[in-house]
Amino acid sequence: MTAHRPPFPVGWFAVAALADLPVGALVPLAAFGQDLAIGRTTDGRALVTHSLCPHLGANLTAGGRIDEDQVVCPQHGWCFGYDGACTWSAGEPTPDTARLRVWPTVVAADTVLAYHGREGEIPSTDSPPVVIEGVARVESRQDHPEDMLVGLLRAAGVVNGEADGDSWSATAGDGNPIVVYGPGTVEHRDGTGGASVVYVTPVNGFSIAVRSAELDPSPIVGDGDLPGFRDWYRRFDRSSAQRTRPARSGRRARPRKV
Repeated sequence: MTAHRPPFPVGWFAVAALADLPVGALVPLAAFGQDLAIGRTTDGRALVTHSLCPHLGANLTAGGRIDEDQVVCPQHGWCFGYDGACTWSAGEPTPDTARLRVWPTVVAADTVLAYHGREGEIPSTDSPPVVIEGVARVESRQDHPEDMLVGLLRAAGVVNGEADGDSWSATAGDGNPIVVYGPGTVEHRDGTGGASVVYVTPVNGFSIAVRSAELDPSPIVGDGDLPGFRDWYRRFDRSSAQRTRPARSGRRARPRKV
């Protein structure tokens, strides 16, 4: 472990498999130190929101639903668009503060990735260009994402690497490339053109979720340190977004509705 860092880095993280989510309903999701709600629409988009309605704090995972292009609160029927704006307030005046926080999401190869920012800002980077073709294992570990990634790199035989913006590349002990994309995705390629991908996602200040395509064994974590990697990773301790706007969700490269 190194000196104190924010427990929830800024960037893209895998949070669920789309196939595991109900259609038209919201279920609990623990991530980024918060109680969230997650579900999917009939056309295959994912939606991640704060779990409490901004009206009077009703739990959206206790009967809340996704109805066409809006989230419907189970207590008073207030509705919120996928951008978080209140679209119907049951005949009551709509306060300016009645806005539901929505996390930006993409769906790639059945994996839902959400962008975690400090204040709900829009993503400052694209989602990782690699995905797991079917997450077979989700494991909880007591660790920080940075430390887990260092352990995965060291286990692969990495001793140094090179930063390129929001990615960090190295050569593994087997002579094949290994790349870390953003704060939570590592890809280890092999000599046949294939690759293994592991997602590391912060759940709370003490634990992370590790997703991989392997049923057994779980990802191996090595000993040692990578100071150069840690120096690069600190770029995710703060947001590089220049402005904020309501967050949207949808498939990768999906055109927005007008």
